[in-house]
Amino acid sequence: MSSKKSAPAQSRDAARNLAATMRAEQAAREKRVKIITISAFGVAVAALVAAIIWAVIASRPAELPEPAPLATPSVAAESGGIPIGKDGVAGTSNEGAPVVDVYLDFRCSWCGVFEATNAADIAEWRAAGDITYVLHPVAILDDAGKFSTRAAAAAVWVAEKSPEHFDKFVTEMFAVQPETGPQPLSDREMADIAKTVGAPAEVVDGIADLTSYKTYASWI
Repeated sequence: MSSKKSAPAQSRDAARNLAATMRAEQAAREKRVKIITISAFGVAVAALVAAIIWAVIASRPAELPEPAPLATPSVAAESGGIPIGKDGVAGTSNEGAPVVDVYLDFRCSWCGVFEATNAADIAEWRAAGDITYVLHPVAILDDAGKFSTRAAAAAVWVAEKSPEHFDKFVTEMFAVQPETGPQPLSDREMADIAKTVGAPAEVVDGIADLTSYKTYASWI
């Protein structure tokens, strides 16, 4: 009997061999795709982590100066707040009028909601002499870059150095929040807000170069 396979058997063997070769090639292709996909995912994750780290670093000051010994602003009341009377100037009051104390943190979204909801009524009552408005800038939501403290110190700096612009500065600091969310602002951005409301150049520069933080961080 001949040991040679019949033509149909040879065809089946060839087909099986071809199928095995194709499966091996397909497996190799899938393995390459998997490696490429995993590598690309790893690169993407690494890039995302790097971007997050960069954003965190960029959002805080490179170096915060040491705050000066406790310096109480001359415009502050004994209660620790900064009063505003009918003329809208920090350090003034409406004699005999009820006092409305408001504690605010510029990082606080609900403080922004309160400001947006009530600022117009409060300003009307204050201007009419019906109340004395007393603002207490606080820092309860400080991040790594101490934004709450820097912002509060900037507000106090404006109150002390340019008292007629304090109320407007506070209003404008909250006005930007609906666009940005309660996110940290840079010192330069806060300085630009002070400039926008009309504060003089030396006041603006004092916010930009962290003099305001150095002066009033301890008091805040």
